[in-house]
Amino acid sequence: MPRLSIALALHLALMLLGATPAMAMAADPQVSTEVFVERGDNSTFELQQVPAVVYSTAPATPPDTLLQVPMEVLLVAQLDELGHVSNVMVARSSGLREIDRAAFTAVDRWRFEPIVVEGVARHARVRVRVTFVPTAKAASG
Repeated sequence: MPRLSIALALHLALMLLGATPAMAMAADPQVSTEVFVERGDNSTFELQQVPAVVYSTAPATPPDTLLQVPMEVLLVAQLDELGHVSNVMVARSSGLREIDRAAFTAVDRWRFEPIVVEGVARHARVRVRVTFVPTAKAASG
């Protein structure tokens, strides 16, 4: 019975605040990614274009994470000569460790086209912006 009382109290509080239960429960956020390079990321050469992503996995949003606003993580990924991610660093945190970890774990598994400069495969550094945008769960009828 105590669980029912807590649920009713929560429902009443949400109603008083003008929120409906459907508004209070967000669905999995939409995730978008952008790969780019900034001047100076690769000190010995300048990339003319961003390497193509050959394999990627979408970040798995932690189940207990309830996003109210968009969250963005900026990662720096070090690529080896084969295009495998050999190291990932968080350059700018979202402010939520779980979101940062989800983005980090996903990008760490990505694979890129190898970077070839003047016929030689090179290590390279790219930046990956991962944005988590909350989506409203449709009210079930």
